[in-house]
Amino acid sequence: MLRRDARWGRDMAKQAEGPKFHLLGPLRVLHGGREVPVPAAKLRILLASMLLQANQMVSADELVAHLWGENPPTGAHTTLRSYVMRLRRVLRQSSDERSEPIRTLSGGYLVHADESQLDLLRFHSTLATAHRMGAEGDQGRESALLREALGLWNGPALSNVPSDSLHRDFVPGLAERRYSALEQRIHLDLARGAHREVIAELQDVVRACPWRERFWAQLMLALYRQGRQAEALDAFQQVSERLRNELGIAVGPELRCLHRQILTSDPVLDLPPRSTTTAATGAAPAELPLETCHFVGRQKQLSQLRDLPAAETQQATHAMVGARVCVVDGMAGVGKTAFAVRLAHQLAPRFPDGQLFVDLRGFAQSESPVEPATALELILRSLGVPGAGLPPTEGARAALFRGLTRDRRILLVLDDAADEAQVRPLLPAGSGCRVIVTSRRRLARLDHARLLTLDVLAQDEAVQLFKAVVGPRRVGAEPVQLLESVVRHCGGLPLALTLAGARLRARPGWDLSHLAESLASGDPLGAYGVARSLQLSYVRLSDAQQRMLCLLGRRQGHDIDGQAAALLAGITPREAETLLESLADANLLQEPAAGHYRLHRLVQEFAAGRDQALAGG
Repeated sequence: MLRRDARWGRDMAKQAEGPKFHLLGPLRVLHGGREVPVPAAKLRILLASMLLQANQMVSADELVAHLWGENPPTGAHTTLRSYVMRLRRVLRQSSDERSEPIRTLSGGYLVHADESQLDLLRFHSTLATAHRMGAEGDQGRESALLREALGLWNGPALSNVPSDSLHRDFVPGLAERRYSALEQRIHLDLARGAHREVIAELQDVVRACPWRERFWAQLMLALYRQGRQAEALDAFQQVSERLRNELGIAVGPELRCLHRQILTSDPVLDLPPRSTTTAATGAAPAELPLETCHFVGRQKQLSQLRDLPAAETQQATHAMVGARVCVVDGMAGVGKTAFAVRLAHQLAPRFPDGQLFVDLRGFAQSESPVEPATALELILRSLGVPGAGLPPTEGARAALFRGLTRDRRILLVLDDAADEAQVRPLLPAGSGCRVIVTSRRRLARLDHARLLTLDVLAQDEAVQLFKAVVGPRRVGAEPVQLLESVVRHCGGLPLALTLAGARLRARPGWDLSHLAESLASGDPLGAYGVARSLQLSYVRLSDAQQRMLCLLGRRQGHDIDGQAAALLAGITPREAETLLESLADANLLQEPAAGHYRLHRLVQEFAAGRDQALAGG
């Protein structure tokens, strides 16, 4: 355990490496919570020019234009190279040479950054997810994501970067996206009846953005719904006079129509009746997903966690009071979510105050993990807390959640957790509560949690699952050996078994021999959905972990120890052991005995494919 703790500390230190860049406000560079000064104005212009187009090459000519405008000095390109060298020296205070973000390319330069490093990238990504949630009708999630995106701003973009071209070419577009997101968030607030809460904010906004009529319309509507009709009409007069006197134009049709409706107290402006909610009816939330109809096996593990005694979380050396927590981990596709949902349905009658389910998207494709503050908003809303009663910060929301659950019996399922830090703020306080967490990683540092690692299915259970998916009539007359061969190719992995069975069921002209041939000679990983799932685990690995996994994919055998891995990778046994342990923690290796590791056949096929792809690239 000491060795694992030391490795964990090194991993955390590595994650803390590298600069954090802020463009949404004054340009700032942070490292480990400390600001790295970029005092020279030209260096700030240079850095901002590249960050605004992060991960793309910016030509030297474009950088010169941003630095000096239309009249660059003689030798501008030579001076640009010296500025790049100076900027690299500044950024080396926040990174090592191996992770230096600036790359020199033919004809220009590139800054590498991801969403965790650059607020602009995170802003765009969060907005895209918010818009998708809105299109799907999930207004609560859309509102929470818009708040998260807007919370990244700390003033006008690039406020300390003195470049006319950047402020002409980039800043207006960023401001437009910011204000459009704010308009939509306030629209959602008004739709749920939070007119009292947005009035002061809108009064500040119309002073800062007097030409955006939509904000004036929202302010007028909020004032009217608050019973302040005269003030709503006065706001119309203010914007009308300002537009007429300063721009020589009249207000638009939306404001004129709203003005007439306020004058006549048109009922269309009244807040629509709210649908029945938990807060209104007192009904306990029941959010568990439906169980899969093809669940087989796992009865021993279900029994272990279903009958988990309260004493397990009351340690002899601690007078701890809190929810009972169990963490279900395992490799991609092993059936963690199906297991957690089955367990939750069996436990549900014990928790009359509600059963909640939150997808944390720790390993979701093309999406960032859900922030704890956002997850807490979803949970608190499910428990009947109105939007107006939601605290603004993660810590305050977590405290409110603990207070609400202290004397209640609630079951909470946290699916697909990224790490312990994502889970800790979401744990309820009441000893009558229960939390089920699923994760691809072994969350060993989650205090007082009961840990369970799911393995692949045994041969007889795998056959049973495959038959359940395909249908017993379809495979009843097939040779048993052929059925077992198909199941063996799927490696006992429920995801592979389910998708392979569904593929056979969807093709009436196929028989088991055809499916077995496809699995043996084709690309079963890609065809049956396993590669995509494993890829989501692979991309979260460090470079060293990825390299080790690819090297393991070259070997013929499935078993390895630290000495053999060290020879394979050309590193010390201690370094190899650390990497093998970290891959076991990520559930990409199994550790049947201390110091001895085993690679699942499908993981080995995936690793071999990645190794070949890298070699070919």
